Amino acid sequence: MSRFPNKYKLILFLVSLFICNQVLPATCLPLPGVTFEGVDSDKVIATQGNRPLAVVYVSSYMPRPPYTFRFFGPELCDKGANSIMMIKGGFYRATFIKYFEPPSGGGGDEALGLP
Repeated sequence: MSRFPNKYKLILFLVSLFICNQVLPATCLPLPGVTFEGVDSDKVIATQGNRPLAVVYVSSYMPRPPYTFRFFGPELCDKGANSIMMIKGGFYRATFIKYFEPPSGGGGDEALGLP
């Protein structure tokens, strides 16, 4: 038998859901100047110029390429209304945005002071 009655489990679940949805801030990606490329069945790479910015995870498997993307706000976020996008005519939601880390500068010739 469980240590906690089901009603306490439900309350704990609802509180954690509230914290995840309300307390933790959304991660957003500004859209001007950013291009998107589908790289997996549920992942998109956001790039600005030649620099990859972030990996965007989408809510479900995307259709086969070629992809066309449409966004409905000034930025793409992993929460709220700005998380909705259209890929090849179907609606999807960005569920997680992970920015690439900037170069650390901790290695190579520049860190050693070499030209």
